[in-house]
Amino acid sequence: MKRFQLNLLSGLVISIIVLGIIAAATTLFTTRVYRDLSFDFQREHTARLLEIKVKDVLDMREEGARRFGEQVLAQGGFQAALDSRDSTRLSVELDSQLHQAGALMPQAGIVGLNVYDRDTGLLGSASRSSGLAGVVCPELVHQARAVDRPSGRAAGLCRSGDQLYQAVILPLADTVESGHLQLVSDPVPALAAVGEVLGLPVRLVPPEGEAVHVSPGWDETVSGNAVVSVHTLTAGNAAVLLRIEAAGSLDTLLQRLGQTNTRLIVVVIAITLLAVAIALWFVRYSVFKPLRELSYQFRRGRMVEGGQEDGAEALDSGNAPVSFHALGELYETLQDMAIRDPLTGTYNRALLEDRLKQLVAEQRREPAMAAILLIDMVRFKYVNDLLGHHTGDLLLKQVVGRMAAVLRESDTLARLGGDEFTVILPDTDSEQALQVAEKIIQSMEDDFEVEGHKLSASVSIGIALMPDHGQDVDTLLRNADYAMYTAKKRQPGCAVFDPNTAAEIKAARLTLDGALNQDIERNDLFLVYQPVLDIKTGKISYLEALVRWRRPDGRLLMPDDFIRVAEQSGLIRQLTEWIIDTACRELLFLQQANPGLRIGINLSMHILHDYNLAELIGAALRRHRLEPRSLLFEITETEVMMDPEQVIEILDQLSGMGFELSIDDFGTGHSSLVYLKRLPVDSLKVDKSFVSDMETDDDNASIVHATIDLAHNLGLSVTAEGVESRQVYESLKKMGCDSYQGYYIGEPMDKTGVAVWLHEGREVLHGL
Repeated sequence: MKRFQLNLLSGLVISIIVLGIIAAATTLFTTRVYRDLSFDFQREHTARLLEIKVKDVLDMREEGARRFGEQVLAQGGFQAALDSRDSTRLSVELDSQLHQAGALMPQAGIVGLNVYDRDTGLLGSASRSSGLAGVVCPELVHQARAVDRPSGRAAGLCRSGDQLYQAVILPLADTVESGHLQLVSDPVPALAAVGEVLGLPVRLVPPEGEAVHVSPGWDETVSGNAVVSVHTLTAGNAAVLLRIEAAGSLDTLLQRLGQTNTRLIVVVIAITLLAVAIALWFVRYSVFKPLRELSYQFRRGRMVEGGQEDGAEALDSGNAPVSFHALGELYETLQDMAIRDPLTGTYNRALLEDRLKQLVAEQRREPAMAAILLIDMVRFKYVNDLLGHHTGDLLLKQVVGRMAAVLRESDTLARLGGDEFTVILPDTDSEQALQVAEKIIQSMEDDFEVEGHKLSASVSIGIALMPDHGQDVDTLLRNADYAMYTAKKRQPGCAVFDPNTAAEIKAARLTLDGALNQDIERNDLFLVYQPVLDIKTGKISYLEALVRWRRPDGRLLMPDDFIRVAEQSGLIRQLTEWIIDTACRELLFLQQANPGLRIGINLSMHILHDYNLAELIGAALRRHRLEPRSLLFEITETEVMMDPEQVIEILDQLSGMGFELSIDDFGTGHSSLVYLKRLPVDSLKVDKSFVSDMETDDDNASIVHATIDLAHNLGLSVTAEGVESRQVYESLKKMGCDSYQGYYIGEPMDKTGVAVWLHEGREVLHGL
């Protein structure tokens, strides 16, 4: 059987028609629902009106009967007949009053008067109906005599035989002991007139038997489209006395609903036809016309190539269509857009994964080596946050240019997204991959000029090798990412994936990404302190505060393990505020036995771009009643050179408040002497990578000596960190270094350990 297929146009038209049919069906269904709701509403509305009108009629008749009864009781003739206890005389008087009721109170419709003694014995009566002989509605008489009716009055509906009556009972005197006057009326005529008031035919039906009243037109109304509303009259014991039914014709409503339904269907059909027409027009000009033009260009090109220029001219419609070559260029452009990053012009992730898949397939056919480099820019987020995404985009373009300059034509450079890039190096082993990574790192050493800003950009590079570290795309990229995590802790910033550390790195990243709580106070953070001593006197210069994080499993994390997480998650301000406040509080404790003691605090690059930093520090000093000279702030050289202009502005604020400032890890950030001269700093701290092995590395010793001379010429003091031996200490002393710090003095100590060290170790240190 031939498979049924739809083209674009047919599918679009059929879809619109199906939607139109669904809309029409929905309209019909909605109309039906609305019709049923209208019936229900009409029925409930008429029933409510019927109830109100019936109540009004009965209340009016009851009030009329009561008023007439009070007039009868006030008549002297009635009282005289009552006092005579003559049944005949009393009945004659009641008959006289009954005739007067037709003239005085026609709306009451009174048809009988009865007088009862206190024992409900009939004393006299008058009626217009033989059915009223004897006691009528005895339950109402007993109700009037009830102890909870001291007035002796009662009113209501009741049945006597097959007849419905409305009765009102009044006491003959002030108490019920004197007997009662009962006024009986026939409510049926008045209830039958309710239909005229409502403009609807009504029918009155007793609980048993035929209807006692049927309005003209009832049968015609109920035989058509009508709703019948019912109101039931009940006695005091809830027994049904009479059903009052009102029939309302809905022919007019249904006619209007039919008209509305027809109009809606017409509108739906019109909209469907309009949608089909628009779809045909759209497809014609957005699909068919371009296809025709492409076909025309193709045929014209074929005819021109075959030398049939006349035929080609015959195909020309008078317009100037795009050339077939231009269409090819357009196709190539679109194809290129599908595989390239629009910002940097490098390949995108889709092309990268395709190249990696090809490389993996080739490696399986013919074993060969390849390297994958995952490159991440260090602190690029700061550029976007502080200078804007436009500046960040321009910086990315320049970074790509430098990376591309050190790669081969056979290499593939792709942007994964943000500031992450990947390089595929075919036919490359571990040693060669490290050489390429070093070249990329070195290419970033010079500053970048971006819209008047001098920006530095360093990178961390993770390296994974194929097939050693994976034979599929996901594994290779994941292992390169693990290697990059290791590279961020090294100088230079590159590392080859080590399978032995994969599990540890994965666990650490998952832990750090989710464990640093939004409430810094709830994390098990604490400060340790490492003394910085004056190299000539041995006296303490200040204590450097270092933050530590103890995890629930007892593992101790260093700042390098979680500071970056805090920066990326936006918690660095809270963390910095906690460090400053804790350092001030613990310094206040230590100063009790050591007046004049100072503490040095490291500031993150991220917090250095916070214009509220000065206020944050000032608030901590005021809380703990400390002077600015009690604190010293250290800023790493690399962070200063990320954006020196803004850092200088913030540092000027801190210097103006009286804080001493120091450049930390000097020698690792490629400082410019121009900026170094402008920085409002008081000292430099030589990085431990140059100090720790001075005795075995003459180059490092020369760098330290030159740094000390440079600092002194600029009027700055020098602190050497990483001093671990007596020999290094003596060498620094000869070079004229001002202060030193390291394990030669002691390991970092908590607040209690520092207090003991200050108390017991000062004389020993002085003798160094």
